[in-house]
Amino acid sequence: MKPDVAGTAIPALAVMVGALLSALLSTLRGRPAGRLAGLIVTGPLVTLALVLLAAAYGRPAYLDVALVLALLSFAGSLVFARFLSRTL
Repeated sequence: MKPDVAGTAIPALAVMVGALLSALLSTLRGRPAGRLAGLIVTGPLVTLALVLLAAAYGRPAYLDVALVLALLSFAGSLVFARFLSRTL
């Protein structure tokens, strides 16, 4: 029998959205170093959420979006870290 992927992915997605909200709050408010930490945490959380959505709904196109987001969030973190090092 095939396991019910949607039954396990949706609760995991709800937990990740809760973690994502706190990371986004850290990104939007706080000192620049805290914003960088929030940005670094937010990228993988959104990527994993998209992977869970792809598994739950059987949409492989979400995996492509997750891969592109992972690469862009890493690059964005590096750019922000470089900018932050110049201002300190």
